[in-house]
Amino acid sequence: MKRIDSYPTNRIGDVEYRIGYVLPFGATLEDDAINFSIFSKMATSCTLLLYHKGDRQPFLEIPFLEVFRIGNVYTMMVFGLNFEDLEYGYRMDGPFDKEKGHLFNPRIPLLDPYAKSVSGRVRWGERPDPDEPFVHRGRVIMEDYDWDGDTHLRIPQKDLIIYEMHVRSFTQDPSIGMKRRGTFAGLCEKIPYLKDLGINCVELLPIFEFDEFENSRVVDGRQLYNYWGYSTVNFFAPKAGYAETGPLGMEADELKNTIHTFHENGIEVILDVVFNHTAEGNDRA
Repeated sequence: MKRIDSYPTNRIGDVEYRIGYVLPFGATLEDDAINFSIFSKMATSCTLLLYHKGDRQPFLEIPFLEVFRIGNVYTMMVFGLNFEDLEYGYRMDGPFDKEKGHLFNPRIPLLDPYAKSVSGRVRWGERPDPDEPFVHRGRVIMEDYDWDGDTHLRIPQKDLIIYEMHVRSFTQDPSIGMKRRGTFAGLCEKIPYLKDLGINCVELLPIFEFDEFENSRVVDGRQLYNYWGYSTVNFFAPKAGYAETGPLGMEADELKNTIHTFHENGIEVILDVVFNHTAEGNDRA
């Protein structure tokens, strides 16, 4: 028997929707629906933008009804969407006051800060369309990875032998003969080498979504990139360009499988996260 709050109450075109759940934030698969939940203390209105994968314009815009706002959270459950062909964003209206740090502009599509996957940079160094403005959008993922009871190893801090590494650099050089260079999956091929060194913990330099073309330029005919990734676009989405399966939207599962494999081999994993370095810079709304 279905719960009464799992039935749609509203329709726009062929798409049905209803008020959703506040938690968890982000976009979450719920049987035959997707629950969208986003927080904003200062926004006066919010609209959900739905895109077919790779399209420039949304195929549907659904304004959040006032009754869909619970405190400072806008939440909506939308039914019948094909999540594998879906990208999404938001438009928000609100105050524009630079002195107070409010820069709302309802004409600008916004990325969900809780998106688990971000579209656009699915292959390292590849511009999808260099003649078009680039916009990050959220994607919806299945969160069904089986950790099989895995947890971090709790190696005492005094016993840690930590190897700090950049995912791409550590596995990129062609001389090492790896099949999956520059990827999360490629790290697993290097586990025997790490164990030979006596390493029991790796610290991965930023692995969350960032734009390698931010402030990039060509010098002496060579393309330079934002290589280190400290200007994070989204702290909940692994960088698709670091995943062999990124073009398939499977970067989260690939990262989880890499961490699981390291744990099986007695190696802890630390993620380098710097919250005061973001791609928003001085444009935070």
